[in-house]
Amino acid sequence: MSACQDTYNDFARDLYDVATRNDTSPSCIPSTNAIISPISIQTSLMLAFVGAAGRTEDELRTGLKLGPGDRQEIAKSYHDFWTQMCNYGAKMTLKSVNRLFVNHKLKLQQEFKDLSEDYFKSQPVPVNFADANAATQQINAIVEQATENKIRDLLQPDAVNAATSAILINALYFKGLFQKPFTPESTMLDDFYLDEQARIAVDMMYQEDKFKYAELPELNARAVALPYEDSDISLLILLPNKICGLPELEHRLANLSLANNIDRHMQMEDVEIALPKFTIEYDLDLKDTLQQLGISELFGDAANLSRLFEEATGQKISAAKHRGYIDVNEAGSEAAAVTFLKVVPMSLNMQKKTFKVDHPFMFFIRNSKAVFFAGRFVAPLRKELLVPSPAPGASDSMRNQMEDTSVD
Repeated sequence: MSACQDTYNDFARDLYDVATRNDTSPSCIPSTNAIISPISIQTSLMLAFVGAAGRTEDELRTGLKLGPGDRQEIAKSYHDFWTQMCNYGAKMTLKSVNRLFVNHKLKLQQEFKDLSEDYFKSQPVPVNFADANAATQQINAIVEQATENKIRDLLQPDAVNAATSAILINALYFKGLFQKPFTPESTMLDDFYLDEQARIAVDMMYQEDKFKYAELPELNARAVALPYEDSDISLLILLPNKICGLPELEHRLANLSLANNIDRHMQMEDVEIALPKFTIEYDLDLKDTLQQLGISELFGDAANLSRLFEEATGQKISAAKHRGYIDVNEAGSEAAAVTFLKVVPMSLNMQKKTFKVDHPFMFFIRNSKAVFFAGRFVAPLRKELLVPSPAPGASDSMRNQMEDTSVD
């Protein structure tokens, strides 16, 4: 693995751990679905790194795991990476939008402006933060346009005021077509277990084909990878063996490498997959998250952004927000009318693996180079369908008794 891959994957692991570690409900299952883009967050913060100096620069270099190299070398490496990754073609959309909104009273240094345009393709936007309503409307409109109307109302007016020097925004959008799509005709309602006491009905997609699959006893979990068409990117699903095993899986994975501990175990197998359709939109306060990663001076009165503004002192980043969006369905809307038929011999496959994703799980959209998205799915949004349920494997009499007493 290259140094760049270490940088991307190590930061992804640490960021996911920090961003999600405190989100656990009384049932010991995380309470919210989540999706973040570690590589996109890391890239967007290059704008702050390029404008920082002194201890602020050192904190960003260490916290973002940037390694050696001057500011231009690091900015160029990330620019080259994203230039390659964002050109997969019409069948995949991988869009990361970075914007730096600057107080209109402050003047940016020419070197910073040049680096921003050359490597981030982003002209910093001047904003009158004193007019909070107009400022947030301006920011939200730009983000909405850049994300095909998927990211709306990112900031509320109380996020800024006259003292705000700058706001760093990162928004992302992803949609891809599976190389081996699910057939919409096979999708049906099935149970998804929120915990050992409750379940909910979900639209469950089904298919059987050859996929990369692994059993991971050290994680007490299993994994399957669903490749996306016209790319080297896959949706990696990590499914705990236990219904309530997600917290344990996340804890163990915080100290492990996906490449070293999962990829090397993956082999092509005949797998019967059941996967719920899901859509997630998730907001993350980057300020709090980054402070837990050791990046704190950037947001305080000791911040050194002397390479960002012509004013050498007294400036800081007041807020950093991140919103992730993902939609996973049978094939993507572009292929909704396509009928996919696969003819297979009518024989019993004793070697077939069954991978039914019917309880909380982790997922990663990634290739060998980086983690683009990391997240968890713990529950559908329609919680009004929630009914008591025994765990899988309970006796038929127990299951029937609980279903007879449930409320329609």
